Amino acid sequence: MKKWFCAALPALMLAGILSGCGCGNDIEADLVFVNDSDAGIVEVVVDFQDQNGGSRNADSSPLRRGDSFGFEAGAYPVTVYVYGKVVGDAAEGALAQLTIQKAPPEGERWYVTARDGGGGLALTADTRWPEGV
Repeated sequence: MKKWFCAALPALMLAGILSGCGCGNDIEADLVFVNDSDAGIVEVVVDFQDQNGGSRNADSSPLRRGDSFGFEAGAYPVTVYVYGKVVGDAAEGALAQLTIQKAPPEGERWYVTARDGGGGLALTADTRWPEGV
């Protein structure tokens, strides 16, 4: 049993990292995306002035409420896009997007939160972890 546990522990840790586990507000990143919706979000893409990146669950399954992804910041402005499918080179059909014009105050980070709204999915940005998530 102990051998199995020691062999399985690294695999379980890797699976948790790749799955975009809801890591709460302990994430060490410059910009954090937080899902507080029931929307079928599959991929999150950040497009900084000098770089871009994206993240999704390892199995491309939709994010659960409370899941979060952290990103290293580039040069602002940044636009955050959320998609209901895995996107390739052509990033069309975003469920929602939000542009942040400037970097957060020194020592802080942006939390971009997805929430269900009357007109569909809405993204907001704040320097504090979203309440209730």
